[in-house]
Amino acid sequence: MLPVVCVVLLGMALRYFKKTHVGPLSQAALYLFSPALVFKGMTTTDLPLESMGKIVVFAILLTIIMFIIAHGTSLAIGLERSIQNAVIMAVLFMNAGNLPLPIIQLAFGDAGLERALVFFTIQALITATVGVFLAAKGNQGVTAALKTVAGQPIVYAAVAGITVNLLEFTLPPLILEPTELLANAAFPAMLLVLGGNLVSQWNFQSIQAILVATVLRLWVGLAVSYGLLELIGFDGITKNVLLVQSATPTAVIVIVLSAEFKSNPAIATGAVVVSTIASIPTLTILLSLVT
Repeated sequence: MLPVVCVVLLGMALRYFKKTHVGPLSQAALYLFSPALVFKGMTTTDLPLESMGKIVVFAILLTIIMFIIAHGTSLAIGLERSIQNAVIMAVLFMNAGNLPLPIIQLAFGDAGLERALVFFTIQALITATVGVFLAAKGNQGVTAALKTVAGQPIVYAAVAGITVNLLEFTLPPLILEPTELLANAAFPAMLLVLGGNLVSQWNFQSIQAILVATVLRLWVGLAVSYGLLELIGFDGITKNVLLVQSATPTAVIVIVLSAEFKSNPAIATGAVVVSTIASIPTLTILLSLVT
């Protein structure tokens, strides 16, 4: 955990002292490094299709249950409709990539990473569809969601990687070596972007909504995930990896979506900052229990 926190702090320092914009690095991580990492992981994974399918089922059920809980809680405490969407997004869309993947690599090795990459890919797809729909409040609906999915290289990378794996195709060095280089840049880039965003997006509105989103995202989400993992029948390293990913804070992409569709970006920002800070002791304790 400590090496990961150190790189995040470096990203914060770079943004604060040098006023470095993380936008270009964020785009490189989104459109180059992350797809390369997913493609590499999918081509080399030894996970059977049945195991991948169970992870997909887990991700979908978790999203549905957390939506019901977040929506019900928002109604119960009387949040305004415009704030409800921001809270629901902050609860549903966890940081399944730039924070937990380096941690899982350090804690569980390559076996853990290949499982985490499957969940990360599914989460990216859910965010690109359900996330856009919620942020736009249904104004652009299915059309916007499909356009967003069509523009996400990580989806194509996953499909291509799985295809190469199933066909047992040996990649030539001309493809393999550049992919390795790009994939190796993914973790440091993700962590630097996370640090930079925590500084540049520091802004708070509606403390109640932010705290509710943080509690639901970190601790209620972890409890629900544990129950689902038991129900579906996960055990061993897969169960532990998915637990760690389920205990992660709100994803930075929620800020981007909220700003793009004017869906309370200040609340989204507050949820990202507060949940990220609160996740440090949570993940530290959880890792000590599962490793």
